[in-house]
Amino acid sequence: MAQTIDPQAVNPQTYDRQPSASDVSRLEARWERLTFADNYVFGEVLESNLDVCRHLLEVVLEIPIDHVELATTERAFQPAAESRSVRLDVYAKDDLGRSFDVEMQQTNSADLVKRARYYQAAMDTAKLGKGCDYGSLTESYVIFFCTFDPFGRGLRRYTYRMACAEDGRPEPWNGVEHVYLNAKGTAGQVNDDLKAVLDYLAGDNIPSEGLVREIEDAVDAVLTSPERRRGYVTFEWELEQARREGEAKGRAEGRAEGRAEGRAQGEAQSYDRLSRLMKELTTRGRQQELASALADPSVRERLFREFGIE
Repeated sequence: MAQTIDPQAVNPQTYDRQPSASDVSRLEARWERLTFADNYVFGEVLESNLDVCRHLLEVVLEIPIDHVELATTERAFQPAAESRSVRLDVYAKDDLGRSFDVEMQQTNSADLVKRARYYQAAMDTAKLGKGCDYGSLTESYVIFFCTFDPFGRGLRRYTYRMACAEDGRPEPWNGVEHVYLNAKGTAGQVNDDLKAVLDYLAGDNIPSEGLVREIEDAVDAVLTSPERRRGYVTFEWELEQARREGEAKGRAEGRAEGRAEGRAQGEAQSYDRLSRLMKELTTRGRQQELASALADPSVRERLFREFGIE
């Protein structure tokens, strides 16, 4: 017999639609403790400072890159109608059409390698339109900055490309490379700039020059911005509501996977809508409306409708 789902259990209106004073105070206190290793700051720094993003990619991949741009205005997208949505920390491309997904990872998750596989597939699916030849797929890189050792072998860097199982040869290369960087690593050779970035993530002293200085200056600009502080509070509060709504839906359905899936989908959708709204206002020269949009849910909803943000 099918289980009846209580509509009230999954109705977003059952929750408050704006944070209380205590919520704001709690989230602002969390903001004061953020660093480059936090996903929100990491994404804001690299997306708003594309030259820093380009420099970082050059240091990690050791390839020349003329310039980069955001591959999409949305961090979250869905490869297919019935598939799980994806929210990438930073998704960029360069002048040669090469794609780069750059992720910050603070939690040691057992599914990290399979996440990289899915992110890769999502990027390729988004890039290859109907009727396009497979040969049009360009080089694609998935990069995880980890504040822990993802594979427990002590290496600063783990780089994976497909290779022939019989003789170990990596040719022919399919254009895909996955890189896992370990801020706790001590073994293996990396260039000086990358070592400085990994030391910085590990909490060591900040150099007075070079890429890490560029990153730290960009982090300071993010953390001292009142608009980004308000944006963070709104983002985090909306995500908390999405988690609660997803868990309520899962409870109503009586399935743990329902809670997890609802939570993940809700987080991705909430983050994507707010991110798109902020970019629309900035692009249209209407930054003065951002503060009221972040503070007032009714203003946000009106702007969502105006820009067709579902």
